[in-house]
Amino acid sequence: MSTLLSNYTGGFRNGFSVRNVPLFETFAGKVLWVSSTRGGAGNVGTRDRPLASIGAALASGKLTANNGDVIMVMPGHTEAVTSTSIACSTAGVTLIGLGVGANKPTLTFGATASTINVTAANCAWLNFRMTAGIGDVVTAFLHATAAQESQYIDIEFAQSSTFNFINEYTLGAANISDGCQWVRNYLRTTDAGQLSLVVTAAAHDRLKFYDNHVQHAATVAGLVVAAATDSLGIDVRGNFVQTGQTDGSGGVIWSTSGTASSGCIVDNDMKTADAAANVAIPIASKVYAARNYIAGADEVGTVVAVGTLFDNT
Repeated sequence: MSTLLSNYTGGFRNGFSVRNVPLFETFAGKVLWVSSTRGGAGNVGTRDRPLASIGAALASGKLTANNGDVIMVMPGHTEAVTSTSIACSTAGVTLIGLGVGANKPTLTFGATASTINVTAANCAWLNFRMTAGIGDVVTAFLHATAAQESQYIDIEFAQSSTFNFINEYTLGAANISDGCQWVRNYLRTTDAGQLSLVVTAAAHDRLKFYDNHVQHAATVAGLVVAAATDSLGIDVRGNFVQTGQTDGSGGVIWSTSGTASSGCIVDNDMKTADAAANVAIPIASKVYAARNYIAGADEVGTVVAVGTLFDNT
């Protein structure tokens, strides 16, 4: 005799099993739940008894490297970030924020040194809202060691000219951020001290930027400030960038004085305060750049030829 699931209107207090296998165990990894409103001392990280913070979940000892483990962060979650409170140190963990708009999990950086320390590879952050609670937060995400293949998807940075981040991602030593990816990050600020979405003083390869929206008043590139470094195999597509640059010859999307990079910057929209000489990335970088639309101070919808295909071998 069969029983309709709709008869169980009270849900499944002890979980739900298929042939004695709990439903969540049909996934590869563990699932931990986090909620600042429902979490408390003694909670174990289940949906009914969530942990109180992302920091606690990451430090719980319940995660296994590269096991497909997931941290689910409930709608309305809020958390204060210090310089040591959140350490993403287990490889292969995915953190998922639930909710939309103001109901997204919100992390507030209350000191200039507040930062999320990323010291493990293959991790992903999806759907979070980052707010600056003070002026000149140095960086939201710091790649300290071994942060290759990290992904940041649908991350929103909320700031003003008073409470702001100087930059959002710092990539650390050479090649520890290889293969990292940024998708649909959103940054809009009138602060002229903003550096860039990403800052690096070392070479990192296979960096990917898709569909990000960056508007700031600073006189630097929108997505990446890379000093004199070279990066191989970069892929930058579908982004919108508006900066306060008055000299766009240094790169509106990506600035570098390196001359041995490779990859492509294609199909991006840009706006600067410069009237001429705008390029997506300096032509000497050897990155292929094409079909990028740039509007300068006196231009609207201007198509600028900004690159040439280089062999680079």
